[in-house]
Amino acid sequence: MDPRKKRFLVYQISALAVFVIAFMVAGNAMVNRYQTCNMCHEMNNDVKAWQASSHEKIACTSCHHKATGYYGFILGIPEKITDGFAHVTGSYSTPIRAAQHIDSSVCQRCHVSWRNVSPSGDLLVPHNIHFQKKKIPCVRCHFGVVHGAQMEGKFIRRPPMELCLTCHGGGAKTAATYYAPTLTCKNCHTEKAIPDSHKTPKWFQIHSTVARDAAHPDHNCKKCHGWTPFFCSNCHQSKRPSTHYGADKWRTYHSIRAKVDKSGCLVCHNAETFCYRCHDPFKD
Repeated sequence: MDPRKKRFLVYQISALAVFVIAFMVAGNAMVNRYQTCNMCHEMNNDVKAWQASSHEKIACTSCHHKATGYYGFILGIPEKITDGFAHVTGSYSTPIRAAQHIDSSVCQRCHVSWRNVSPSGDLLVPHNIHFQKKKIPCVRCHFGVVHGAQMEGKFIRRPPMELCLTCHGGGAKTAATYYAPTLTCKNCHTEKAIPDSHKTPKWFQIHSTVARDAAHPDHNCKKCHGWTPFFCSNCHQSKRPSTHYGADKWRTYHSIRAKVDKSGCLVCHNAETFCYRCHDPFKD
């Protein structure tokens, strides 16, 4: 090969290598800045929530990239192109959700699995049982730890009790429900007091009156039990109220009972999903 051509080829390869290295260094530095995510207005709320979280010092890419460093930057290029196209064309659905959950291995880059962790307050939540033995993903419980989450109109970061009850209250048929019947409040709460109303000898007979008055702060069943059909149906599924027997007559005469005490019906039946099947709420 002509020495001049050979020298020129070396210059070209060297220039290309310098460009690639500079591109990777600059690109990696850029994507590791939260301001890059915040350039798109669609991410503004997520960035604000992140800034107010305990993870505000952690770069977005530390969790949202499959790998860290330059390798992670390269793997993330196709996704960045796709996101850029969606931003320019507006071809995305709202609310914007991550394409996939954050894998537990990402959390373990900082949070070691053998650490003896339990939340603050009076709670006792053994992570070794939930994570190591039951293989429950971190985001199953900690879905709001960074960006927060909306649940029943409330902005939350810590797992609410309703979430615990999906396994421990009969709301889900998982391995956890096998030992759930043996659990008491003290298994998870060190200072949880049993309400005085529950200590009366006739509590099983009179609890319906308290359930109907759930709007009262001291009578809110949901605080501990979760307002789900599963909790009530543990007892009521096999034994309906005496007034419900004789379906042929009940369909005709249930309105009489409802007029006397409609709130009693709503303890078990949701008006929108149950009553409105037959009754038009907008009919004159």
